[in-house]
Amino acid sequence: MVFLFLVLKLKGKVYFFLQVCYDGWLMKIMVCGKGGVGKTALTVLMARILSKKFKVYIVDSDESNVLLPTFLGISPPKPLVEYVGGKKDEEEFERMEPDITEALKKAKEGIRLDLLPSDHISTSSEGIGLIVIGKVREYGEGCACPFNILTKILLGNLFLKKDEVVLVDTDAGIEHAGRRLEEVCDGLIAIVDPTVESLELALLLKDIASKLNKKFWIIANKVTNETEKLLKEEAERMSLKIDGTVRFDEQLYISCLKRGPLKSSLAIVDLEAILKDKVL
Repeated sequence: MVFLFLVLKLKGKVYFFLQVCYDGWLMKIMVCGKGGVGKTALTVLMARILSKKFKVYIVDSDESNVLLPTFLGISPPKPLVEYVGGKKDEEEFERMEPDITEALKKAKEGIRLDLLPSDHISTSSEGIGLIVIGKVREYGEGCACPFNILTKILLGNLFLKKDEVVLVDTDAGIEHAGRRLEEVCDGLIAIVDPTVESLELALLLKDIASKLNKKFWIIANKVTNETEKLLKEEAERMSLKIDGTVRFDEQLYISCLKRGPLKSSLAIVDLEAILKDKVL
């Protein structure tokens, strides 16, 4: 076990984060990408695969998509933002970082997800735990910046056991990078689809991961034989490496449309092969 103390300076304020690593094992992985590439669906499938060997938690930090609990087949937990007193402006959240950490901390080592209040975590039949940070649900309620700050406080002060893994389902685009969430994670998975826009975002995420010395992978989703070839050619032209491809899975998207637990025949097979070969 290795303890790492990170010191970050934001807006003139200094924050201390405790990171715990076990022999290089990546315990906190962000799933990123532009809107519509399938981040949430693939996060759920990856969690199912990993749950065969590990205790898996999903942190839902996407302020807009409310269907992650549905895709897991569970009722949504209360948003974590409610446990710390509700949504506040970003500067107030930053000032409250020590108080929020203390409120969430149930063990001397740091925040333990298995010790969070039961109404703020839901568990699927596979044993996957879901924590929802918060959602923007009303017109004029303000930006999602406070949710990203709360996510960073949570992830930066987590104490995970050796058999625990956290997947972070991020908001679409790049806002999380503006809030420097990547600094408190161990690796990034960029999900792309057969579009140049998704590759452009992956290129930016690759640069961020490189600067932070984080592990980085690109997974191409919704590909066909024809689009896979074109996508890989364009990625190579941009000096990007596609680490694995996930075939378009009609069963997966039918289950999405039916608002039920996700069902997959092709995608989950492809993902399991990618995780075994590239990540695990």
